Amino acid sequence: MFESFLLVGQQVLQLFILVAVGFILGRIGKLNAKSAQGISNLVMYVVAPSMLVIAFQRPVEAESLHNFLIGIPVAIALHLVNILAAQLLVRDPDEHRRSTLRFATVLSNCGYMAFPLQTALLGTIGVFYGSPFVLIFNIVGWTYGVRLIGGREQKLSPKTILLNPGVIGVALAVSLYLLQISLPEILYTPVSWLSALNTPLPMIVVGYQLSHADLRGALRGVSSWVCMVLRLLVLPTAALALCLLLKLDHTLSIAMVAGAAAPPAALLSMLTAKFERDPSLAASVVSLQTVISALTMPVIVGLAMTLA
Repeated sequence: MFESFLLVGQQVLQLFILVAVGFILGRIGKLNAKSAQGISNLVMYVVAPSMLVIAFQRPVEAESLHNFLIGIPVAIALHLVNILAAQLLVRDPDEHRRSTLRFATVLSNCGYMAFPLQTALLGTIGVFYGSPFVLIFNIVGWTYGVRLIGGREQKLSPKTILLNPGVIGVALAVSLYLLQISLPEILYTPVSWLSALNTPLPMIVVGYQLSHADLRGALRGVSSWVCMVLRLLVLPTAALALCLLLKLDHTLSIAMVAGAAAPPAALLSMLTAKFERDPSLAASVVSLQTVISALTMPVIVGLAMTLA
């Protein structure tokens, strides 16, 4: 068991070395909000879809396809549990603060944080098995998440739900996989180069956000602590319990738990800025919980590697 904790801890530590690079660049003024936003857009629209395409460039095998399909209802169940927990337990008299903390409780950074960890621990099959979680995350984020941050007046449309980078990336990768279309070498090589950026670039952006975060504000009030305990400990443990109860495949369980154990999604900061809520609170909550996840993720994912 100790070896599992050590392995996950080593991988998380490597990610946080990249976070430290972004933190230093932010502190000395070599990285600003505009450039960080540009990097985020590059990752969202190009790098993450490229990583998915590479992960799905594999032959169709009965076992892996079965596990992928099983992962979809499991991811739905986990997000529903998260929503229920947030609605019942995360309470705050300030409506905008309550919405921000509920979003942080429900939606994890399953792309930016989990994909690099899944790749390091499991290889490309980790991203393959982690993609159902990301698919459901994107649907929930662009529906429930948008309504939560933007308010009830926000109208949802099929275009908003389906035509976002996360869903498009998964749809493209799955289509190539099911049709068994292999990218020619002249395309595969540059796409693989782009996919390799999915680890360093998001971590640098997280580091930049941390360099400007108000960590005290992220800890103010009981609701902040409830959000943090739920996101980093209770809900990931519930995800592991569900995987064990369903007796899921070992690799699928690790991929699912890694997605569930990640800190709050970076999408929170983008939506609070878009709807002019409180982006500083969102960035502080994401940054603080990202730092603390360096301690919690090795424990939760290490348990999954040992028990699943």
